[in-house]
Amino acid sequence: MRQWSAPILSRSNRAASRPKSGPNGSSPFWPLRQSRRAMVTMHRYVGLILAPLLVVIGLTGSISVFRTELDHLLNPDLWITHNADRQLPLPFIIETIARTHPDQPLVAIEYRPAPGGTLHAYLAPARTLAGLPKPDEIFLDPGDAHELGGRVAEGCCLNRRLLMPFIYRLHYSLAAGSTGLWIVGVTALIWALDCVNGFLLTLPPVTPPWKRKFWTGWKPAWQIAHPRNMLRLFFDLHRAFGLWLWLILFGMAISGVALALGPQLFQPVIRTFFPVAAMMPEIPCPSGAHAPDLEESEALVRTHAREHGWDARPAAVMLTHNPERALFYLFSDTGEIPSGFGSPLITIALDTGAIVQTTIPPEGKLGDLILQFQDPFHSGRLAGMVGRILVCLSGIVTALLSVTGVLIWERKRRARRFRK
Repeated sequence: MRQWSAPILSRSNRAASRPKSGPNGSSPFWPLRQSRRAMVTMHRYVGLILAPLLVVIGLTGSISVFRTELDHLLNPDLWITHNADRQLPLPFIIETIARTHPDQPLVAIEYRPAPGGTLHAYLAPARTLAGLPKPDEIFLDPGDAHELGGRVAEGCCLNRRLLMPFIYRLHYSLAAGSTGLWIVGVTALIWALDCVNGFLLTLPPVTPPWKRKFWTGWKPAWQIAHPRNMLRLFFDLHRAFGLWLWLILFGMAISGVALALGPQLFQPVIRTFFPVAAMMPEIPCPSGAHAPDLEESEALVRTHAREHGWDARPAAVMLTHNPERALFYLFSDTGEIPSGFGSPLITIALDTGAIVQTTIPPEGKLGDLILQFQDPFHSGRLAGMVGRILVCLSGIVTALLSVTGVLIWERKRRARRFRK
C-alpha cells in the first residue's frame, strides 16, 4: 500500500480550513464590522462634547491666519507710516523706549520693519497708580523712534485696537491663561484621536482594503449626493469635507497639541520615540569673552547665521535677564516671516558674547525636524500663501464638521422620538 507523507484533505475539510468569509465578502481579519457600533458611539459623544470648543477654536484660527493683515486694516495708524526708515541703531531705539517707559523693561522688539512699516515692541506689564494696566505693546516711527501709540497686549476685547490680539488669544488659550492652554491642548489631543476614528468610520465596514470591491464601496464617502432630505445632506457634508481635508485636519490637531502642551507633553514624547541632536556647545566670542552691546551682538549673530547659509539680517530680538541673554530671530530682509520652516533662532550671552543656543530649521535629526515642523504647519507658513489659505479653510471646515455633527445627532434623536 502506498504511503503518504501527509493526509489528503477532502473537499469539505479544505473548505473548513480556509478563513470563513462573512456576507458580502467580509473577512474575519477586517474588524470594522464588529467594532463599528462602539466607534460610532464614541465619535458621536466625543463630537458633542468638543463641538462648542472646536467651533470657537476653528473660526478664531481661520481669522488668526491673517491676523497681521487684518490688524493693519483696523489700525493703520499703528502699523503704517510714511516716514522713511533710517535704520536706527538698536541701542538708540532701546534707550528711547527706556526713557519713555522707565518702569517697563523691554521684552522684545521688531526693529527692522518692512518698507512703510513701524517698529513694534513688547514691554513688561505694569499698572498705573489707579490700578489700571499700562500699554505694554507699543509702536514707534522708524524715522526717529517717537511713539505712535500703544495698547494692552492682553486687553479685552472688541474694539478695533484689541480685536485681533483678543481673537488670537481666544484661539490658542480661550483667553483663559495657562488653564485655557491646557483645555485647548487636551481638546486637540482628543480631536486627533477622534480624527482617526472618524476616518475609519468612512471605510466600508464589511469589505477589507485588499479586496477590489473596497474602493468602489469607499467612493460614495467622498461625494455629496443629491440629498433626499436634510439629514442626508448634513451627513454627506460631514463625511465628504472631513475626508477632503483629513490630512490637514489631523495635522492641525497634532500641531495644536505641540503648540499648547509642547514642554509638558509633545516634546517629551517626541524625544522619547525619535532621535534628536545633542545640545550644541557654546561658541565663544572670536575676539575673547567680553560684554558686547546689542549692535555688536547682532553682528556676531549674523556672522554665525552666515556660516549656516543664512544671508538675511535679524529683524527682531527678545531680551531676558538673569542671565542676560538676547535671542535674535526673524532673519528676513523684508521684515516678514519667511515661508517654509521659518528663520533661525540664535541666542547670545550679553555678558560674554558667546553663542549659547542655535536653532536653524530644517536641521537636526528626525525628532528635531518633527518639532520644527509644527509651528510652520499650524500657521500655514510652510507652504506660503497657499498653505495659509488651506489652514484658513481647515478652521472653517472644523466648525462645519462640528455643526453638522450636532445637527445629525439632533435629527436622528428627533426621528427616534417620532418612531416611539
